[in-house]
Amino acid sequence: MVFGAGGFLGARICALLADRGIEYRGLSRTRSEPYRRCDLAAMHPYALDTQIGMYKPTVIVNAVGATFGEPADLVRANVIAVEALLGSVRDQAGHARFVQLGSAAEYGGAPHGTSLSEDSAPRPLGPYGITKLAGSELVLRAQRAGADAVVLRIFDAIGPGAPDSTLTGRVIRDLRSRQLIEVGSLDVWRDFVDVRDVAEAVLAVALADGKLPPVLNVGTGRATLARDIAGQLFELSGQPATIVDDAEQETALGAPWQQADPTLIGDTLGWSPKVALEQSLADSWSEPV
Repeated sequence: MVFGAGGFLGARICALLADRGIEYRGLSRTRSEPYRRCDLAAMHPYALDTQIGMYKPTVIVNAVGATFGEPADLVRANVIAVEALLGSVRDQAGHARFVQLGSAAEYGGAPHGTSLSEDSAPRPLGPYGITKLAGSELVLRAQRAGADAVVLRIFDAIGPGAPDSTLTGRVIRDLRSRQLIEVGSLDVWRDFVDVRDVAEAVLAVALADGKLPPVLNVGTGRATLARDIAGQLFELSGQPATIVDDAEQETALGAPWQQADPTLIGDTLGWSPKVALEQSLADSWSEPV
């Protein structure tokens, strides 16, 4: 079962499952076909128990989450929804593997040129990172109590269909609609990983035998300056553009430097990113509107 199937990551995971012929059930907060409607933060526990009890899944993927919004909205999506799902899985499908899609924002930043490993101490800098870490801590607590649970800390996911909440999504939206590009600070370094590689990592975790590490990083191991990402998209568009770079938004974006150490997931599952950054950006630009 994939919760959050209508979102950027969830939809790509479902598409990969369908492509591989793996039986799944997608659930989404919005009424988006072909997924069943399910709002984890708002629905009655009995209704959630009924859904999970009906299908008896072997794997639960939680791709539910909010990136922006009021603190209360972030708590509902990133903490309360996780708690509700964990409780229902414990009661209705205790045998299932629980895969939580966490975020690199849980780590906060790191000194320039260094990599963040699963052993790095989490130091989130804003409401998004704090609430994502709180949700992940609930999963890790369940894991320590005996649940088969894994947190995937996903670095900056990009690729076809990226929403406006992402750097590439905002830049592409503005390039297609006007010549004024409004973004936050572009003087930050991020580890950009294609959404298709993220989906492959989730599938590898879902199908793996035996006990897995409690936390696994999903990233490329290479940080790229956000300004260079925007520049490559400008070149792909072939359009003149003016950038409005609001450095005051840097705090909202987080620390100046983030780069994954993906060694553990590679050693454990043999996963490594396959989609090059240049290909990911080209595919993102050519994605039909």
